[in-house]
Amino acid sequence: MANNTFESIYQTLKKRILKGDYSIKMRLPIEDDLITEFSSSRYAVRKAIKKLSEEGLVYSVKGRGVVLLEHTPQTQQFNLNLGELSGIHTASPDAPFDYQTDLVSFEQIIVDQALSQQTAFEVGIPVYALKRVRKINGTRAVIDINYFNAQLIPGITPKIAHDSIYNYIQKTLKVKIAVVKRMLRVDSAQSVDTENLALGKNNCVGNMISIAFNDSGRQFEYTESHFIPNELVFNQLIRN
Repeated sequence: MANNTFESIYQTLKKRILKGDYSIKMRLPIEDDLITEFSSSRYAVRKAIKKLSEEGLVYSVKGRGVVLLEHTPQTQQFNLNLGELSGIHTASPDAPFDYQTDLVSFEQIIVDQALSQQTAFEVGIPVYALKRVRKINGTRAVIDINYFNAQLIPGITPKIAHDSIYNYIQKTLKVKIAVVKRMLRVDSAQSVDTENLALGKNNCVGNMISIAFNDSGRQFEYTESHFIPNELVFNQLIRN
């Protein structure tokens, strides 16, 4: 009976979230209101919210309730919950690991329709657009293609981009990174890959796509990390 109650609450809340019923306030009703509405136990409500959180639809913030994460058809494809990113390594755990960054391009642009379709950012907002090649043991092994919402993450400079954007976000801007969603796929190599990576005979790249949200539920980043197949391992990832 309890499971049925939990499932009913979960399904109802999910439908409302996807329809945009709560989008104006970007929060779910408080627990007590949900308990009253569904004539349910606190346990069932919390279990339903936990499942919504595991699907990347909401995020609980202490003192502020349950925040909705911005969602679009693009972001709903990201269902892979992988934990906190600890980095990339060579496929051989005993191999040396020398890591350097080359900033290939850096500019501020306005999101157009095509970029909005790719990144899920709204048309018309300013974003920092940059490309960074990661040299691993001297090999151009990864290219990060980053877009950061310049309204939410202001003040990024080429030096910050070269050093550590996440260090700047967390330590300088004091932005709380609530959730990162990731999707791992294999794509055909494009010109950006052949021009910047040491692909050799490879005609495809691994592609780790990431979208990140702050604790107000706002998406502030879209990143594609293209990497040489068979040579790198992305360790267990996401979630603060």
